[in-house]
Amino acid sequence: MNVYDSLNLNTVVNDKPDVTCIGAFDGVHLGHQALINMAKSISTKYQILTFDPVPKKYFDIMHRLLSTKDMKIDILSSFNPESVIFLNFEDVKDLNPKDFCNILEKKLNTKSIVVGKDFKFGKNREGDVNFLIKYFGKSNVHVLNDYVVNDSKISSTLIKSTINQGNLDLANQYLGYSYKLKGTVMHGNRMGHQIGFPTANISIDINLVVPKFGVYEVVVIKDDKTYKGVMNIGNKPTVSDDINLSYEVHILDFDEDIYESVLEVELLSFIREEIKFDNIDQLKTQIALDIKSIKNK
Repeated sequence: MNVYDSLNLNTVVNDKPDVTCIGAFDGVHLGHQALINMAKSISTKYQILTFDPVPKKYFDIMHRLLSTKDMKIDILSSFNPESVIFLNFEDVKDLNPKDFCNILEKKLNTKSIVVGKDFKFGKNREGDVNFLIKYFGKSNVHVLNDYVVNDSKISSTLIKSTINQGNLDLANQYLGYSYKLKGTVMHGNRMGHQIGFPTANISIDINLVVPKFGVYEVVVIKDDKTYKGVMNIGNKPTVSDDINLSYEVHILDFDEDIYESVLEVELLSFIREEIKFDNIDQLKTQIALDIKSIKNK
């Protein structure tokens, strides 16, 4: 799979795909996957076109994402496209619809397109599915209707809302996989070691959506090995007055020095809300109960 990162508009790609699948693909949820599978059903010789940054992020710096660019590439690669192309959104946001289509055709070798029915492009979002049909022909534009699960239209916004609420069962159902966080293990205050439950303090990209504060059942992946764990997301009110957000995971049956290691953490379910206990002993008792609740699952 080729990855074209922040492709210059003067660049002509060498790939000759039969189909170009276009979207923001934040989180690569079930709706996105349906779009990709539609492209694959037309031809396995297809490419995925997306934007960097995600358009909503470009217009709102506070907009939170489901996935980083690297995470997005990892997920998209599992669908075996010939290439994934990231267009710099700054370069294309003010193009008129015809110029955008010219780039698709002449620079990216696009002959046939797969998009969602609400896809908009060009300056002031003037381009739409009807414009694509006029430019490429009706037989070459394939449109996916809303992807609905349990009467809910699947969208990145909906999934972020369920994650904000701690409803990982629903979020993971809508994603089609377990929601993942990925980051480097940093040095913390070692309070977990002191109370008998060592934790890995993970640095998570600040642009990602923040799950509801609390304790989660997780799976930790390190060097392709998986471990059960419990993760606390929040401010650690029992042991700290610091309001900074932290992601700390206790890995079950694990005793290695993993500072500076990269961990991937899959959030499976919400165990409980973050609580400020009266003392450390109460905290230790509750952590033991949290671990017991997931250990034999």
